[in-house]
Amino acid sequence: MTATLTDRYVISVARRVPDKERSDIERELRAAIGDDIDARVDRGQAPDEAEFAALSDLGNPARLAARYVHRPVALIGPDLYPEYRQALRGVALAVLPAVYVVLAIVFRARGENVWVTLFRPLGDTVNVAVYLFVCVTVLFAAVDRAVGAKSGTAADTGWTPDRLAPVQVRRETVRRDLIGLVGKAALVIGLLLVQRWVSPVSDGAGKAVPVINPALWGGWIPWFMTLVVLAVVLRAVEVRLRRWSPVTAVIGTALTLAGAVPLAWLFWQARVLNHELPGTNGEFTTHGSWISWVGVLFAALVVVARLTDIWRGRRPADAHRP
Repeated sequence: MTATLTDRYVISVARRVPDKERSDIERELRAAIGDDIDARVDRGQAPDEAEFAALSDLGNPARLAARYVHRPVALIGPDLYPEYRQALRGVALAVLPAVYVVLAIVFRARGENVWVTLFRPLGDTVNVAVYLFVCVTVLFAAVDRAVGAKSGTAADTGWTPDRLAPVQVRRETVRRDLIGLVGKAALVIGLLLVQRWVSPVSDGAGKAVPVINPALWGGWIPWFMTLVVLAVVLRAVEVRLRRWSPVTAVIGTALTLAGAVPLAWLFWQARVLNHELPGTNGEFTTHGSWISWVGVLFAALVVVARLTDIWRGRRPADAHRP
Protein backbone atom coordinates (compact mmCIF):
# COMPACT_ATOMS: atom_id res chain seq x y z
CA MET A 1 0.00 0.00 0.00
CA THR A 2 1.41 3.38 -1.07
CA ALA A 3 1.69 5.92 1.71
CA THR A 4 -0.22 9.16 1.14
CA LEU A 5 1.07 12.64 1.89
CA THR A 6 -0.97 12.54 5.10
CA ASP A 7 0.65 9.25 6.12
CA ARG A 8 4.11 10.66 5.51
CA TYR A 9 3.30 13.85 7.40
CA VAL A 10 1.88 12.02 10.43
CA ILE A 11 4.86 9.66 10.48
CA SER A 12 7.25 12.61 10.41
CA VAL A 13 5.48 14.24 13.36
CA ALA A 14 5.02 11.01 15.36
CA ARG A 15 8.69 10.06 15.36
CA ARG A 16 9.56 13.35 17.09
CA VAL A 17 7.21 13.06 20.09
CA PRO A 18 7.50 10.96 23.27
CA ASP A 19 6.36 7.35 22.97
CA LYS A 20 3.64 7.65 25.61
CA GLU A 21 1.99 10.51 23.68
CA ARG A 22 2.55 9.20 20.17
CA SER A 23 -0.70 7.28 19.64
CA ASP A 24 -2.92 10.11 20.92
CA ILE A 25 -1.11 12.74 18.87
CA GLU A 26 -1.25 10.58 15.76
CA ARG A 27 -5.02 10.05 16.09
CA GLU A 28 -5.66 13.71 16.83
CA LEU A 29 -3.50 14.86 13.92
CA ARG A 30 -5.10 12.46 11.42
CA ALA A 31 -8.56 13.59 12.50
CA ALA A 32 -7.63 17.28 12.17
CA ILE A 33 -6.10 16.77 8.72
CA GLY A 34 -9.09 14.74 7.57
CA ASP A 35 -11.57 17.41 8.72
CA ASP A 36 -9.58 20.14 6.98
CA ILE A 37 -9.41 18.14 3.74
CA ASP A 38 -13.17 17.43 3.84
CA ALA A 39 -13.91 21.10 4.38
CA ARG A 40 -11.76 22.11 1.43
CA VAL A 41 -13.30 19.47 -0.80
CA ASP A 42 -16.77 20.75 0.13
CA ARG A 43 -15.65 24.18 -1.03
CA GLY A 44 -14.78 22.78 -4.44
CA GLN A 45 -11.10 21.80 -4.24
CA ALA A 46 -9.87 18.53 -5.68
CA PRO A 47 -8.95 15.94 -2.99
CA ASP A 48 -5.23 15.98 -3.86
CA GLU A 49 -5.10 19.77 -3.86
CA ALA A 50 -7.04 19.91 -0.60
CA GLU A 51 -4.62 17.49 1.07
CA PHE A 52 -1.59 19.44 -0.14
CA ALA A 53 -3.07 22.74 1.05
CA ALA A 54 -4.06 21.35 4.45
CA LEU A 55 -0.55 20.02 5.09
CA SER A 56 1.01 23.25 3.85
CA ASP A 57 -1.02 25.21 6.39
CA LEU A 58 0.18 22.93 9.19
CA GLY A 59 3.79 23.67 8.24
CA ASN A 60 7.00 21.85 8.95
CA PRO A 61 6.24 18.62 10.89
CA ALA A 62 9.32 19.15 13.06
CA ARG A 63 7.93 22.49 14.24
CA LEU A 64 4.49 21.03 14.80
CA ALA A 65 5.95 18.19 16.86
CA ALA A 66 7.80 20.70 19.03
CA ARG A 67 4.55 22.56 19.68
CA TYR A 68 2.73 19.34 20.55
CA VAL A 69 5.18 18.49 23.31
CA HIS A 70 5.76 22.14 24.35
CA ARG A 71 9.47 21.72 23.73
CA PRO A 72 11.33 24.83 22.53
CA VAL A 73 13.81 24.51 19.70
CA ALA A 74 17.10 25.36 21.35
CA LEU A 75 20.55 23.82 21.31
CA ILE A 76 19.41 20.79 19.29
CA GLY A 77 16.36 21.27 17.10
CA PRO A 78 13.41 18.90 16.73
CA ASP A 79 14.77 17.46 13.48
CA LEU A 80 17.61 15.73 15.32
CA TYR A 81 16.34 15.61 18.90
CA PRO A 82 14.88 12.04 18.70
CA GLU A 83 18.14 10.71 17.25
CA TYR A 84 20.11 12.68 19.87
CA ARG A 85 18.12 11.17 22.72
CA GLN A 86 18.45 7.69 21.25
CA ALA A 87 22.20 8.13 20.79
CA LEU A 88 22.65 9.26 24.40
CA ARG A 89 20.69 6.29 25.69
CA GLY A 90 22.53 3.83 23.45
CA VAL A 91 25.98 5.13 24.35
CA ALA A 92 25.14 5.16 28.06
CA LEU A 93 23.82 1.59 28.07
CA ALA A 94 26.73 0.31 26.01
CA VAL A 95 29.62 2.12 27.71
CA LEU A 96 28.81 2.94 31.34
CA PRO A 97 28.09 -0.59 32.66
CA ALA A 98 31.28 -1.84 30.99
CA VAL A 99 33.30 1.02 32.53
CA TYR A 100 31.94 0.26 36.00
CA VAL A 101 32.61 -3.49 35.76
CA VAL A 102 36.15 -3.00 34.42
CA LEU A 103 37.00 -0.47 37.13
CA ALA A 104 35.57 -2.73 39.83
CA ILE A 105 37.74 -5.60 38.62
CA VAL A 106 40.80 -3.34 38.56
CA PHE A 107 40.22 -2.11 42.12
CA ARG A 108 39.70 -5.65 43.35
CA ALA A 109 42.85 -6.80 41.59
CA ARG A 110 44.74 -4.08 43.48
CA GLY A 111 43.64 -5.65 46.75
CA GLU A 112 40.96 -3.13 47.74
CA ASN A 113 38.15 -4.31 50.02
CA VAL A 114 34.63 -5.07 48.81
CA TRP A 115 33.16 -1.67 49.69
CA VAL A 116 35.86 0.26 47.88
CA THR A 117 35.56 -2.11 44.93
CA LEU A 118 31.81 -1.56 44.67
CA PHE A 119 31.53 2.17 45.33
CA ARG A 120 34.82 3.74 44.21
CA PRO A 121 34.16 3.08 40.50
CA LEU A 122 30.84 4.96 40.72
CA GLY A 123 32.57 8.35 40.76
CA ASP A 124 34.73 7.53 37.76
CA THR A 125 31.71 6.15 35.93
CA VAL A 126 29.81 9.39 36.56
CA ASN A 127 32.76 11.36 35.17
CA VAL A 128 32.73 9.22 32.04
CA ALA A 129 28.96 9.79 31.74
CA VAL A 130 29.49 13.57 31.87
CA TYR A 131 32.17 13.44 29.18
CA LEU A 132 29.94 11.28 26.97
CA PHE A 133 27.01 13.65 27.44
CA VAL A 134 29.09 16.68 26.50
CA CYS A 135 30.71 15.01 23.48
CA VAL A 136 27.44 13.66 22.06
CA THR A 137 25.65 16.97 22.68
CA VAL A 138 28.37 19.02 21.00
CA LEU A 139 28.42 16.64 18.03
CA PHE A 140 24.66 16.77 17.50
CA ALA A 141 24.54 20.53 18.03
CA ALA A 142 27.19 21.01 15.34
CA VAL A 143 25.38 18.69 12.94
CA ASP A 144 22.07 20.43 13.65
CA ARG A 145 23.56 23.82 12.87
CA ALA A 146 25.22 22.56 9.70
CA VAL A 147 22.13 20.77 8.40
CA GLY A 148 19.83 23.60 9.43
CA ALA A 149 21.98 26.20 7.72
CA LYS A 150 22.19 24.16 4.55
CA SER A 151 18.54 23.14 4.28
CA GLY A 152 16.89 26.19 5.78
CA THR A 153 14.88 24.15 8.28
CA ALA A 154 16.25 26.23 11.14
CA ALA A 155 14.24 29.17 9.86
CA ASP A 156 11.44 26.93 8.62
CA THR A 157 11.33 28.83 5.34
CA GLY A 158 9.85 27.53 2.12
CA TRP A 159 8.62 24.24 3.55
CA THR A 160 6.08 22.35 1.44
CA PRO A 161 4.65 18.81 1.67
CA ASP A 162 6.87 17.87 -1.29
CA ARG A 163 9.78 17.84 1.15
CA LEU A 164 8.32 15.03 3.24
CA ALA A 165 10.64 12.03 3.40
CA PRO A 166 9.34 8.87 1.72
CA VAL A 167 8.18 6.15 4.11
CA GLN A 168 10.55 3.69 2.43
CA VAL A 169 13.52 5.57 3.91
CA ARG A 170 12.42 4.61 7.40
CA ARG A 171 11.77 1.00 6.38
CA GLU A 172 15.35 0.78 5.15
CA THR A 173 16.47 2.09 8.54
CA VAL A 174 14.45 -0.63 10.27
CA ARG A 175 16.07 -3.26 8.07
CA ARG A 176 19.50 -1.85 8.91
CA ASP A 177 18.54 -2.10 12.58
CA LEU A 178 17.72 -5.77 12.06
CA ILE A 179 21.01 -6.33 10.24
CA GLY A 180 22.82 -4.68 13.12
CA LEU A 181 21.09 -6.99 15.60
CA VAL A 182 22.10 -10.01 13.52
CA GLY A 183 25.69 -8.75 13.57
CA LYS A 184 25.65 -8.32 17.36
CA ALA A 185 24.18 -11.79 17.84
CA ALA A 186 26.83 -13.30 15.58
CA LEU A 187 29.53 -11.43 17.52
CA VAL A 188 28.29 -12.74 20.88
CA ILE A 189 28.09 -16.33 19.66
CA GLY A 190 31.45 -16.01 17.94
CA LEU A 191 33.13 -14.69 21.10
CA LEU A 192 31.68 -17.52 23.16
CA LEU A 193 33.12 -20.03 20.71
CA VAL A 194 36.49 -18.38 20.16
CA GLN A 195 37.29 -17.81 23.84
CA ARG A 196 37.48 -21.57 24.30
CA TRP A 197 40.73 -21.61 22.32
CA VAL A 198 41.87 -17.97 22.15
CA SER A 199 41.76 -16.25 25.52
CA PRO A 200 43.37 -13.07 26.93
CA VAL A 201 44.22 -15.09 30.06
CA SER A 202 46.89 -17.79 30.24
CA ASP A 203 48.29 -20.03 32.96
CA GLY A 204 51.89 -20.32 34.11
CA ALA A 205 52.74 -22.56 31.16
CA GLY A 206 51.39 -20.05 28.65
CA LYS A 207 48.29 -22.11 27.85
CA ALA A 208 45.11 -20.15 27.14
CA VAL A 209 42.53 -20.36 29.93
CA PRO A 210 38.88 -19.85 28.84
CA VAL A 211 37.16 -16.99 30.65
CA ILE A 212 33.76 -18.69 30.68
CA ASN A 213 33.36 -21.82 32.78
CA PRO A 214 33.81 -24.78 30.37
CA ALA A 215 31.26 -26.77 32.39
CA LEU A 216 28.50 -24.50 31.03
CA TRP A 217 28.94 -26.00 27.56
CA GLY A 218 27.07 -29.02 28.86
CA GLY A 219 23.77 -27.16 28.53
CA TRP A 220 23.63 -23.52 29.57
CA ILE A 221 25.72 -21.92 26.83
CA PRO A 222 23.78 -23.72 24.04
CA TRP A 223 20.61 -22.56 25.81
CA PHE A 224 21.72 -18.92 25.77
CA MET A 225 22.81 -19.19 22.13
CA THR A 226 19.38 -20.54 21.24
CA LEU A 227 17.72 -17.59 23.00
CA VAL A 228 19.92 -15.14 21.07
CA VAL A 229 18.89 -16.72 17.76
CA LEU A 230 15.21 -16.70 18.77
CA ALA A 231 15.49 -13.01 19.70
CA VAL A 232 16.79 -12.25 16.21
CA VAL A 233 13.93 -14.25 14.66
CA LEU A 234 11.41 -12.37 16.81
CA ARG A 235 12.88 -9.04 15.71
CA ALA A 236 12.54 -10.12 12.09
CA VAL A 237 8.86 -10.91 12.73
CA GLU A 238 8.36 -7.47 14.30
CA VAL A 239 9.91 -5.81 11.25
CA ARG A 240 7.63 -7.86 9.02
CA LEU A 241 4.54 -6.88 11.02
CA ARG A 242 5.66 -3.20 11.04
CA ARG A 243 3.69 -2.62 14.24
CA TRP A 244 3.77 -3.31 17.95
CA SER A 245 1.97 -6.51 18.86
CA PRO A 246 1.05 -7.86 22.33
CA VAL A 247 1.84 -11.36 21.10
CA THR A 248 5.42 -10.47 20.16
CA ALA A 249 5.72 -8.45 23.38
CA VAL A 250 4.77 -11.50 25.48
CA ILE A 251 7.19 -13.69 23.53
CA GLY A 252 9.94 -11.10 23.93
CA THR A 253 9.27 -10.94 27.68
CA ALA A 254 9.47 -14.73 27.93
CA LEU A 255 12.78 -14.81 26.03
CA THR A 256 14.21 -12.05 28.21
CA LEU A 257 13.29 -13.80 31.46
CA ALA A 258 14.41 -17.18 30.11
CA GLY A 259 17.87 -15.73 29.61
CA ALA A 260 18.26 -13.24 32.47
CA VAL A 261 16.93 -15.37 35.34
CA PRO A 262 19.26 -18.37 34.72
CA LEU A 263 22.16 -15.97 34.10
CA ALA A 264 21.58 -14.23 37.45
CA TRP A 265 21.32 -17.61 39.20
CA LEU A 266 24.55 -18.83 37.59
CA PHE A 267 26.35 -15.67 38.67
CA TRP A 268 25.04 -16.06 42.21
CA GLN A 269 26.23 -19.66 42.26
CA ALA A 270 29.66 -18.53 40.97
CA ARG A 271 29.35 -20.77 37.92
CA VAL A 272 29.80 -18.28 35.07
CA LEU A 273 33.53 -17.55 35.18
CA ASN A 274 36.17 -20.22 34.92
CA HIS A 275 37.33 -21.42 38.34
CA GLU A 276 40.83 -21.98 36.94
CA LEU A 277 41.46 -18.33 36.07
CA PRO A 278 44.79 -17.38 37.68
CA GLY A 279 45.05 -14.71 40.36
CA THR A 280 41.39 -14.78 41.40
CA ASN A 281 41.98 -15.78 45.04
CA GLY A 282 38.87 -17.93 44.96
CA GLU A 283 36.54 -14.97 44.30
CA PHE A 284 35.07 -16.56 41.18
CA THR A 285 34.29 -19.78 43.05
CA THR A 286 32.72 -18.22 46.15
CA HIS A 287 28.95 -18.27 46.43
CA GLY A 288 27.60 -14.73 46.92
CA SER A 289 30.95 -12.99 46.34
CA TRP A 290 31.18 -9.42 45.08
CA ILE A 291 31.52 -10.62 41.49
CA SER A 292 28.28 -12.55 41.97
CA TRP A 293 26.51 -9.39 43.07
CA VAL A 294 27.84 -7.51 40.04
CA GLY A 295 26.55 -10.27 37.74
CA VAL A 296 23.11 -10.30 39.38
CA LEU A 297 22.91 -6.50 39.13
CA PHE A 298 23.86 -6.66 35.45
CA ALA A 299 21.13 -9.24 34.75
CA ALA A 300 18.57 -7.13 36.61
CA LEU A 301 19.45 -4.00 34.62
CA VAL A 302 19.14 -5.96 31.37
CA VAL A 303 15.67 -7.18 32.37
CA VAL A 304 14.44 -3.70 33.33
CA ALA A 305 15.79 -2.07 30.16
CA ARG A 306 14.52 -4.82 27.88
CA LEU A 307 11.01 -5.07 29.38
CA THR A 308 10.65 -1.28 29.36
CA ASP A 309 11.63 -1.29 25.70
CA ILE A 310 9.19 -4.09 24.86
CA TRP A 311 6.08 -2.87 26.64
CA ARG A 312 6.43 0.76 25.70
CA GLY A 313 6.39 -0.34 22.08
CA ARG A 314 9.67 1.40 21.35
CA ARG A 315 10.21 -0.05 17.93
CA PRO A 316 10.98 1.97 14.80
CA ALA A 317 8.54 -0.08 12.78
CA ASP A 318 5.77 0.54 15.28
CA ALA A 319 6.42 4.23 15.69
CA HIS A 320 6.49 4.92 11.96
CA ARG A 321 3.82 2.76 10.44
CA PRO A 322 1.56 4.47 7.90
